[in-house]
Amino acid sequence: MGLAPLKETFASALLELAEWQPDLPFLDPLCGSGTLPIEAALKGLNIAPGLYRKKFGFQRWKDFDRDLWEELITEAKEGQLSQLPAPIFGSDRDSDIIKQARSNARFCNLERHIQLMQKDLSEVELPSDRGIIICNPPYGKRIGEVDELGGLYKLLGDVFKQRFKDGRPMF
Repeated sequence: MGLAPLKETFASALLELAEWQPDLPFLDPLCGSGTLPIEAALKGLNIAPGLYRKKFGFQRWKDFDRDLWEELITEAKEGQLSQLPAPIFGSDRDSDIIKQARSNARFCNLERHIQLMQKDLSEVELPSDRGIIICNPPYGKRIGEVDELGGLYKLLGDVFKQRFKDGRPMF
């Protein structure tokens, strides 16, 4: 958890809305505690949501089919990939936050799949010759003062215009 954690379900929804596919390199230049890169890695490795959860409420239903459930779990585990089809990158300027993101990735057994770097937004470079950028910049509700956000958003726009010149959300 970070100071302004992004809900995992919302991060997953952002990936879907952006139509990101795992064969496309991914960058979150404002990754915070790493939720977007972690969700991208889970999707990229085809790890089923909730696969490692021990109990679900429906398992107590009278008509719960344990054999079918175990079959589904086995199928999900067999469908997992051992390597990502394309790299996943995340960066943040705060070294403590990057440590937290690394800890979160480690907790999810994804630390070897996600490249997390301490890097100021002004230093972000293309990590690959193609890919997609998805980020959730602060907007003054829980992190950052609203009057300070103008500079951040100007910098974000400048970085995108200067380093990702084709004007599309993909780099």
